[in-house]
Amino acid sequence: MAKSRKKKGAKTPVKSTRNPKSPAGGAKDPVTKAKDPVKGAKKPAGGEVPEKAKDSTRSTSVRTAAAEESRRTRGRRVAAATQNPQWLAPTAVVFLILGLVYLVTYYISSGTLPLPIGDWNLAAGFGLLLVGGGMLMFWK
Repeated sequence: MAKSRKKKGAKTPVKSTRNPKSPAGGAKDPVTKAKDPVKGAKKPAGGEVPEKAKDSTRSTSVRTAAAEESRRTRGRRVAAATQNPQWLAPTAVVFLILGLVYLVTYYISSGTLPLPIGDWNLAAGFGLLLVGGGMLMFWK
């Protein structure tokens, strides 16, 4: 069920909590405005969280932040920073193109070319594509 939204200008009736038996007419009204704990601070509009509250969970110490980061990354394996062989990317692209050409040739020739192995031509073409894609997994 959806909540009903009140109009901004609409006022809701406030019940008085005054004690009619007290001599001064009652205690203070609890609906009075509370004082802002931070004087001069702007109140965020529309239910936004103040900037001070957002950063309260963050560590202000650089040393503490570095220790927390090392704790999170401890035990992770990082790939060695080695250079790619120069032949890796061109060879992978050649395998991808050969696989695609092999499959297109098979489909255009209605299964008679490139080799007379029937539907195994599909396996050969996709195999070439997989070799090229597998090589690209190691490319940095």
